[in-house]
Amino acid sequence: MNLGKHLKRKVESINDVYFVTDLDQCRRLWNDLINVRNISDLWDFRYCFQRHFNAEPCFLVRKDLMGITGMLPLSYLEEEGAFVFFPGEIWKQKTWIERTPIFLRDGERLDKLLRACPEGTHLRYMEQPSSKFNSGLVLDEIGYVLYPGDFDFNIEDYAKRFSTKKFKNLKKTVQSLTTAQSSFYINRVEDFDVLVDMSVRRFKEDSYLFDSRFRESFRDVMLFLKQKGWLNMVSLEIEGQIAAVDLGAKFNNSYTVFIGGTLPEFPGVAKAMNMYHVAFACKNKFRKIDFLCGDFNWKKLWHLDEEPLYYYVSPEWVSNPAVGKKTQRSGWNSYGVSTIYA
Repeated sequence: MNLGKHLKRKVESINDVYFVTDLDQCRRLWNDLINVRNISDLWDFRYCFQRHFNAEPCFLVRKDLMGITGMLPLSYLEEEGAFVFFPGEIWKQKTWIERTPIFLRDGERLDKLLRACPEGTHLRYMEQPSSKFNSGLVLDEIGYVLYPGDFDFNIEDYAKRFSTKKFKNLKKTVQSLTTAQSSFYINRVEDFDVLVDMSVRRFKEDSYLFDSRFRESFRDVMLFLKQKGWLNMVSLEIEGQIAAVDLGAKFNNSYTVFIGGTLPEFPGVAKAMNMYHVAFACKNKFRKIDFLCGDFNWKKLWHLDEEPLYYYVSPEWVSNPAVGKKTQRSGWNSYGVSTIYA
């Protein structure tokens, strides 16, 4: 699919829309318009992935006589013929970064902006807009977070979310792994390769880090965070052996845990790491801990707060039989898009 012809058709049908494909101009649009709340809202964070995935930026801008009314930061994936959120980092044909910010001028409607999307648009992990006009959004996955202020930044109050027996067993496991023979180390960047090895050995091709583009993107993210003083990379050594490594970030009174790896020789070590993160957030009085999406059993067992995130698929792509066959062959139909607009 030719990108220029594809966009020209859309612009001809909606004359107040244009697309920006120059990376430097996209950067200026992002920095001028985006309200940064999360660490991944920063251009420099996103550029760590752009550098390695090299998808073509294609920012959708809607305007009127008063200026820009809305902006969707998109990337075009040529092989799939799909438009996704910038920077187009895909794993198993799904983007990874969550809660991509969208610019809407005060009083503007999201559904109006989404209708300007080109055919083949797939937008994942969107937050529920405050406006009631959210036509086309469908439940995607659940984001798992904690708000430590809800339990007064106190682990003992957090424990009340568990049954007495379960928290007692959890505490016992954690204590058995965090003895005098164990130590936590912070921001040993050389442990990144250990994290990668742990993840790939355990999950093989099912690990994000099996993909060299993701691996090097996260390495760049780690170095960026360290330079800014936002990195919180935690390594747990037990009897001189690295048993677990997690990569997290502190930003804007929030704490995000992105990726991690554990050794199977230390069963329960992930519990020790999770307890570290909760205790760390309480000690520093962070407003929020974000453990991201991913339907892992431990997230429900730890009684994290659930925040639904949403996706959007352009109706033109769903209703076009020829494109529909392509999406099924390529795996893009895994969203169940055939039933969204029934």
